[in-house]
Amino acid sequence: MELVESILTRNPCYKTGRKITVKGLMLHSVGCPQPNAESFVKKWNSPDSSRACVHAFVDGNTGRVYQTLPWDHRAWHSGSGTNGSANNTHIGVEMCEPSCIRYTGGASFTCSDREAAMAVVKRTYDAAVELFAFLCKKYGLNPLEDGVIISHKEGHDRGIASGHGDPDHLWRGMQCGYTMDTFRRAVAEAMGNVQPPAEQKTLQSAPPRPTQSAAVDSSAAGSGTSAPVQAGDTVALMSDAVYYTGRMIPDWVKNDQWIVKSVMGDRAVIDSNVSGTRAICSPVNVKYLKAVDAGKGGASAPNQTAAAASVSQQTSAPAASQSAAAPAAQGNMAVSDRGVELVAKYEGCRLEAYRCPAGVWTIGYGHTAGVKQGDRLPSQGAAKALLKEDLKKYAGYVNNCVRKGLITFPLTQNRFDALTSFCYNCGAGNLQKLVSGRTAPEVAEKMMAYTKGGGKVLTGLVRRREEEKALFLS
Repeated sequence: MELVESILTRNPCYKTGRKITVKGLMLHSVGCPQPNAESFVKKWNSPDSSRACVHAFVDGNTGRVYQTLPWDHRAWHSGSGTNGSANNTHIGVEMCEPSCIRYTGGASFTCSDREAAMAVVKRTYDAAVELFAFLCKKYGLNPLEDGVIISHKEGHDRGIASGHGDPDHLWRGMQCGYTMDTFRRAVAEAMGNVQPPAEQKTLQSAPPRPTQSAAVDSSAAGSGTSAPVQAGDTVALMSDAVYYTGRMIPDWVKNDQWIVKSVMGDRAVIDSNVSGTRAICSPVNVKYLKAVDAGKGGASAPNQTAAAASVSQQTSAPAASQSAAAPAAQGNMAVSDRGVELVAKYEGCRLEAYRCPAGVWTIGYGHTAGVKQGDRLPSQGAAKALLKEDLKKYAGYVNNCVRKGLITFPLTQNRFDALTSFCYNCGAGNLQKLVSGRTAPEVAEKMMAYTKGGGKVLTGLVRRREEEKALFLS
């Protein structure tokens, strides 16, 4: 997430200086066809802007977040009187809207370029997810708790905000599949605190999940069950598939292939399609998904014979092909031990649970899922095992960039490890910005731009970027 501090020092909300105890976050969209956040920043930085002000705008063209008030300042974003009481409890964030929509009355609008509009909608959605994850950590909020993350519309339904329908109206009108429920889930996943119930109760690392190239258990062959799927996989939907809620899935969704965003038990969330033109962020039972080979025009997941042949080819490959500098299968790579060690070196390890600066209970090398006060790990090896599990998610983001065509240069293991380390530290959004439209040498140079924390260059980040860059180029 790229955060630009643009405090509206001339706005009455800032000048009044009233503070709030942050109890929740409210998501808005601007209600007009304007993707440029700076236009709102300039307009509202005035004593003539009445009382209106939010804490941040999300730019539709870049995904950049412009912070316009200190987070604990009282803003005026939910209305006045009793119906605006969320001003006293919630941080307000506005997402900018596509320039190619035209409002025809109330919350109704037309769209002249759906593809361009969806790019803006997805960009603001993804950036808002990162921002809300950051704010939930900062203020110790549970994004899945009732009333913590709400839209302006939901605020109105609760009687704490004025009669607006945003941003629900925008997502519904675009038929993109986004809802406040998917948004809250995405925030929780971005925080790393949504796990299957069994995993919430223990800090022991789970056994590694099978990959697509692993041989299928002979007892399952021919049973009609699909191969296991995990975050980052490309999948097709079966003809009888329905959404996790039981709602029917449109044919245009079934006829495309999708990237899995997350898997929790039998619930998978499919996000963007393989061409990157649509994003639906919708939950589906894993039984309706089958992994596909995105590099071969959508061939279905390998059967037992093909998988066994794949394993045989791997074991008989020359030693040179397994070296760190050799290209590996694009879009289906895993971080190596060297990559794990690089991340561990800069994260530091603590065996007893502690509160990080954002107030989140943390243990080991930055692990947060299911951690509570008093937890303790038996050894540094156990902490390393947790880190390896956590890194699978970030390796999935790198693989996703390959599948979406954002990474166009060949990935060696060293390049993959360096990008995974970068993603673990800087987030998936910054990874996409780093690699999009750049050659490998350009990516290596651009890494060095990500060395600031709180607006200042940090020596530790400089050293980390230098080591990642050196590994990427080796």
